[in-house]
Amino acid sequence: MKIIDRIKNWKSLNFLFKSLVFLVILFLLDFGIGNFLKYWYFKQYSGYLYRTTYAIDSTQAGIVIFGSSTANHQYIPDIFEKRLHISCYNTGRDGNSIFFHYAILEGILKRYVPKIVILTFDEEDFRKVQQSYDRITSLLPYYDSHPEFRPIIQLKSPFEKYKLLSKIYPYNSLIFAIGAGNAEFNQHREYINDDNGYVPLRETWKGKLGYDTSSSKYELDYNTIKYFKAFTKACFDSKIKLYIFYSPKYIRYKYEDQSIRIAKNIAKHNDIPFYEFTNNPYFLERRDLYADPGHLNEPGAKIYTQMVIDKIIQNEEQSRPTSDSILPLNKYLSIRK
Repeated sequence: MKIIDRIKNWKSLNFLFKSLVFLVILFLLDFGIGNFLKYWYFKQYSGYLYRTTYAIDSTQAGIVIFGSSTANHQYIPDIFEKRLHISCYNTGRDGNSIFFHYAILEGILKRYVPKIVILTFDEEDFRKVQQSYDRITSLLPYYDSHPEFRPIIQLKSPFEKYKLLSKIYPYNSLIFAIGAGNAEFNQHREYINDDNGYVPLRETWKGKLGYDTSSSKYELDYNTIKYFKAFTKACFDSKIKLYIFYSPKYIRYKYEDQSIRIAKNIAKHNDIPFYEFTNNPYFLERRDLYADPGHLNEPGAKIYTQMVIDKIIQNEEQSRPTSDSILPLNKYLSIRK
């Protein structure tokens, strides 16, 4: 019996030893591969991942644009700079929600205070959908370096802080994007200026005008409303002039969207300019200005950007004396190109 017991004990110890070795190897692999991916992630000089890092850690622009694809593809910083004589950067990133926009704003405010912030808003932005939380993965690579992001990252799930003990986890779905961001060909695309964030759409929509007759009633996500309010408050506390825009769609809406109505009420209560281009006759008649029903193409973005600037100029003229204006009125009033 003693021999059998010794054999059993030896087998148990051998199993524990092998398990310990396996865990050590696993830890070393995770640590090594994770730090390798981290190095190449932050070494990028092009691509959408680089543009997010640049927005958080580098931009010093006087005008900063926030939003999802309707920001990224429809607001052209070069036009803002030529007309308003203030540097401009577009932080827009496709598919992301107010969670992402607020985090980027917090990262920027740690370094400096822009003069003007433009936030793009879309229909159903306050709708309760899992995608809003899934896309928080965009912020995972910054968990260690930007502790101000952690409350938002932890909205994704209560287990995120434990998952992030893994060094690979923040990058495990980004390997191909990291490779592209470091590729030589990606750094010489003539149609994308990574230094201002804008990404043009070159297609032209050939389909018919869309019609939306839905009653626009859905379950609201109060976390998104909370962070929308937090975004407006951060701008107010930092004395930033905030403008909110709902851009054109090649869709005719019968009813006002629930999220739009709530956002407009919050903006009105806080004296924030909210400009809505829903059912805009000019854009509903110009199919050639769209890449798809929800996004303007590059020619459309040029026209729309000019209209956005006109709204900002008009607001500045009406609400602020020239000597106290955020914008150099004496310069831009004569440059209405």
